[in-house]
Amino acid sequence: MDRGWYHNVVVSSTPLTSVMDCVSCIREPTEDDMTLIRQIIMSDEEAIQELNSETTILYSVLERLRLQKDKHQENIRRARSLLTLARRLPPELLARIFETCAKSGWTRAPVAVSQVCSAWRKAATFPRVWSHLFLDLRSGNSTGKVEFWLSKVQHAPLHITLDIPLESPSLDEVLGLLIPRSKQWHTLVVKSVDSTTMNYVFRRCSFPLPNLRQLNLITETESSQGEAVNMASLQDAPRLSRLLIVQPNLPQWSSFMGVTKLHVVLSSSTLFTPSINATDWIEMLQALPELRDLTLELSKPGTRTYNDTQPTVDLPHLELLTLHVSPEVNGILLTMRAPALRQLHLRCSSEPLARPHMPSGAHLCQFLESSPCVRLLELYDVDVERIDFVRCFELLPKLEELRLHDSDIADEQLRLLHGGNGYCPNLARLDFHWCNYLTGSALVNLTRSRLPQDEREGRVPSTMPPTRRIHEVAVINCLHVKEQDVLDLAEMTLCRLLMRSDEDHCYTRGCCNNERYRQRLRLRHNNKLPETVIL
Repeated sequence: MDRGWYHNVVVSSTPLTSVMDCVSCIREPTEDDMTLIRQIIMSDEEAIQELNSETTILYSVLERLRLQKDKHQENIRRARSLLTLARRLPPELLARIFETCAKSGWTRAPVAVSQVCSAWRKAATFPRVWSHLFLDLRSGNSTGKVEFWLSKVQHAPLHITLDIPLESPSLDEVLGLLIPRSKQWHTLVVKSVDSTTMNYVFRRCSFPLPNLRQLNLITETESSQGEAVNMASLQDAPRLSRLLIVQPNLPQWSSFMGVTKLHVVLSSSTLFTPSINATDWIEMLQALPELRDLTLELSKPGTRTYNDTQPTVDLPHLELLTLHVSPEVNGILLTMRAPALRQLHLRCSSEPLARPHMPSGAHLCQFLESSPCVRLLELYDVDVERIDFVRCFELLPKLEELRLHDSDIADEQLRLLHGGNGYCPNLARLDFHWCNYLTGSALVNLTRSRLPQDEREGRVPSTMPPTRRIHEVAVINCLHVKEQDVLDLAEMTLCRLLMRSDEDHCYTRGCCNNERYRQRLRLRHNNKLPETVIL
């Protein structure tokens, strides 16, 4: 930049006459002195006016420089924007990102992103961006939205969500537009107020669905006539593998041969809570021979009556079982035999009992007799007798992870897991929340007993199967686990004082937030805790 103008700026230097040096008497100035003083004032005022003019010129130069600087900064910003990753992403990857946004619940994502810039508008032309169609039939012009969406999706897979109110005049027209595209349906989610509307949708959809993978049916109540949801018309779906059913009663169907994942949520109103019939449960499962993941959940806290029965159903491929029910319903375990089960999650849907629930412990032990391959056992607010813990340990030689929430397990039961000759030799992870009968010293002793013999004695470690030592211990809100116990555990393994984010059931319930305890622990140790303490 040429800086010559800066050196050519001439600032006038008007001589400054001191009035004190000119007057003959400061206390009593004469007439001549007063005339001289007036001349000095006039001279200084003229000098100020000249300086103001020069200052204005310099301010205008400064403003011109500031504007030039802003222009250069804006040019830099635009230049850098051309170098960002977003500018260099190929349209195929952008389209995948937009599709993920729509899948996560941002229903207007395809419309919004297509109005950002030409590059995004080009990426939004990919048909898969428009694959997720969310229709709330309470809003107006649903048919117009369907027509617009189908024109964009072309032949890409369709993931449809229908939210149907009690009265929906546009339902017939919407179904009339969607049914001709039935071969593109990959996911269908239907939400209705009662079973009558749901059955009407099923009757309209009584045609082959060759590519349907996932079906979610959510019904708040049965109809006033007591009409149950009838899924008989949805049998011709050879690729259907995932089912989510939310309704007051257990679903019934003739056969869904390919379903591998079933999640049943039994909803209930304040006026009527239907019982759970074991016979209906067995008949439901017998129609799912390939089932691998099964969840039964009660939508509201409280208890349900359970009608027991003697017959059982074999689930040879079941690997994951989750029961989020009241303690009285845990007897449903006796209706199933799952020899290949890997994970068992028992969670209480009602308020925790003040004492162990004896029938739950007996049912659990009897169920585990036919499930010797369980690797993960979680008991969430499902407390059993201590003798039942011992029996569970005997029945689980392959157990790798134990999760207990609000349990009465004590030191005596942990001692049964000590050393290479203890129960559950493959146990590698412990996760204890609100276990107030358990001491920290018991956890330390258990972890130390699982160390290789050479490592315990301070010698060079010898080779030993890694599954025989405890890899991680989580302790959250356990009354008798002290700070020194945490530090002792951290010397031998990972000690976690934090939930596992969304993998932990406590994360959604918010019952094990120990932020204040973890903050105090950091401050006491000046943020210099071992890396093996996970905060």
